[in-house]
Amino acid sequence: MLDFRLFRYALASAEHGSFRRAAAALNIQQSTVSRGVRTLEHRVGGPLFERSHAGIRPTPAGERFLQEAALGFDHLERATQRIGAMQRGEHGEVTVAASVPFLLFADAFERLRDEHPGVALEIVEGTCSGCAMMVQQRKAEVAFVSTIPGNGPAQSLHVRDERLVAVLPKSHRLADAPTVLLEELRAERFILGAGGLGPALADYLQRQLDAKLDQRLLRVGQCDLINMVARGFGATLAIRDLPHAAPDGVVFIPIADENTFPIHAIWGSPTANPSVTRLVNLAREARPITVRQATEK
Repeated sequence: MLDFRLFRYALASAEHGSFRRAAAALNIQQSTVSRGVRTLEHRVGGPLFERSHAGIRPTPAGERFLQEAALGFDHLERATQRIGAMQRGEHGEVTVAASVPFLLFADAFERLRDEHPGVALEIVEGTCSGCAMMVQQRKAEVAFVSTIPGNGPAQSLHVRDERLVAVLPKSHRLADAPTVLLEELRAERFILGAGGLGPALADYLQRQLDAKLDQRLLRVGQCDLINMVARGFGATLAIRDLPHAAPDGVVFIPIADENTFPIHAIWGSPTANPSVTRLVNLAREARPITVRQATEK
């Protein structure tokens, strides 16, 4: 196997026209440079330099060889720097699978982007089980979900709990209530998303109310669901209100009785990408926004 230091010695010698000046530039002994160049010449099977009292200069074959070597050496140095930066979390790509709304961790994503602008973030929405599968199949480095599958990734962390809110039309009989009990919503037609957090919310309603509910899973996003609530298509649940993105025809009312939804981070490798570790820590630091705080913004 070739020692890549030998290429550095030869390239520096060609640049400076002497082993002595090359050694000074590399801050090593001249004998190390000249011996290294001779070793490289022996291994490639021919002289790379013509030596004289005036100094050294590449042979025709040596000049061609060094031109090719310089290109390869430059690529190798960049690759080495890049992998080092990736190990430090300064560059690379992080795919985040999420069954929870982007708003929950928007501040964490923004801070990671500001701290490490060389890291490209890709966010993919999915159900809890779908997000866990992406991590298992290494299609995502980390996932933020409300439930951890029994056969899911080995690494997980409870990030925080979020309070549930009911999204109702302003014409609803409970629209002015400060809080609402889930039992009071038993007769509602619930419209939930077929992706993201929708299936988990549907299961939650079924467990809590223990009755056959009028539920529909629709292939639309949360903002579309909220607009449908304003048009009288039914009620929905959310784990954070969106007053700035919602139409005038809806209200967000906290669910009483300490109904909260847990949020977990899951990942597959015990030696996670530093950017993933930082993102999880930032997510834990982000404080939940209450209904009142969000409304006052």
